[in-house]
Amino acid sequence: MTTIAPVTLEGHTGLDEDSAAASAKYWESLNRWIAANPGQDSQPEAMRLIALNDTLRRYNTLRPLLAREEVARQARDLALEQVEVLWQALGDPAATGSWLHGHQAYVRAVEDARIALDMWRDRAADAKTVVYVHDGDGGSRKVAYDQILAAGHPPVEPLTLDPETVTAQLLGNLEQAHEYRTRLAAETAGLLQKAGTL
Repeated sequence: MTTIAPVTLEGHTGLDEDSAAASAKYWESLNRWIAANPGQDSQPEAMRLIALNDTLRRYNTLRPLLAREEVARQARDLALEQVEVLWQALGDPAATGSWLHGHQAYVRAVEDARIALDMWRDRAADAKTVVYVHDGDGGSRKVAYDQILAAGHPPVEPLTLDPETVTAQLLGNLEQAHEYRTRLAAETAGLLQKAGTL
């Protein structure tokens, strides 16, 4: 997967906010502002820098988590599609391959889909750990978020879905279909055995 470089604004990424280096960068930024604005109250600027760092931390934490979730979602959807493709292939009268081998490929695809669903659920749950990037009420974090967008970086919004619910629904559909198809396959296998072709 392509590594996503953290967004840096005014020398800050927000990712090392508890470190001595981050503290030094904060004070350097604030002292530079104080020097450029003698006699003015520095409290608003101090709060702006805190909001900028907090928003950058959330943005830079969430963005790669969302990228991983997207890759896992694509793999999940592809795995579920492969189950359907291989099931359809089993019923293709023009198929020239072994039905048994075709069925084995289908069964393996079902297991791969289960794994892909688990992986997506875990990646989505990771992404859900960041519940917001900014306060949508136009506060200081929203101003910082707008600054990130103005610098040309893409919007990053937390997931709103529930990974457990989505996974349960998709897995339930998969298992229900697989159970039904297993009964059909057992009938077919029984006929093939009687015919001596299995």
